[in-house]
Amino acid sequence: MRCLQSAEMTPSTVDKRALRILYSTYWSASGWKKEHEVSPSDLAYAKKAGLMFDPVCLSHDQAVERAIKARAVVSKEQVVNHFLVSLTTRRLDLRSALGSFAVARNLPVHAWDKSDRSTRCCPVCGIYENSEQTEDISVLNFERFKWGGVRHDSPIYIGFDLQEVAQQPTQTPTTGDLQIMANILEAARSMPPDAKLSQLQKKLASILRSNTNERRTLIGILGYCGILKDPWKPDFFTTFPHFYARKETPWVKDDWPYPVRWWRSSFGVAEKAIAFWFPAL
Repeated sequence: MRCLQSAEMTPSTVDKRALRILYSTYWSASGWKKEHEVSPSDLAYAKKAGLMFDPVCLSHDQAVERAIKARAVVSKEQVVNHFLVSLTTRRLDLRSALGSFAVARNLPVHAWDKSDRSTRCCPVCGIYENSEQTEDISVLNFERFKWGGVRHDSPIYIGFDLQEVAQQPTQTPTTGDLQIMANILEAARSMPPDAKLSQLQKKLASILRSNTNERRTLIGILGYCGILKDPWKPDFFTTFPHFYARKETPWVKDDWPYPVRWWRSSFGVAEKAIAFWFPAL
């Protein structure tokens, strides 16, 4: 397993050409591209800038080991500060790491259970199959920059995401960053008792520069942190819910991630989790 290196980037110094190459490889005006084509020269440029990578081949056990090791090289304060800074800079790649770290905090060291032939997914973390899989790391980076991450509960994504943020310069949140975070939490606290996640998502539009998908990802991250959750469902703040314990809701077309998918405004916000992640608030 190779170490994925990236060029040092501050909120204002992402290589714009490399970022355009990354985006154009996977995304068009109509959404996801079916074919991920990129010229050799553009790929070489984006790789040199630290935004695209060669595919890697990882088994389940290698992916879990990689996530555990990446968890050890970042701190809670580091990922929280990056998250807060992203609220004003809109550097969504910096925002992503809090979700990954929140899930990884209680991720147990575990191997694929070869004796269990009843499932093709790991019952602990959900990785599909045990054989080595070729992973397109570049698409994970696209998701980091585009939305702030998508697969925060995947050990493969966690390992990559935390490795990347570990190489970023130290970030210091401003009073403006903290105020936006306080406003986000107050918006969640003050929703009508019967409000749903979609209503909270719309309410956040007036609080920070963002689009719908960015706000959905942000809300999902607050779920991973244990701030927005159903108090009667297992969550990543207090434990590591095994894959098959992350129950689906009965709602039609519910594509919110677990555990935030179960949150309703009547549950309020978990003040203990807020104090843990955002003590300055």
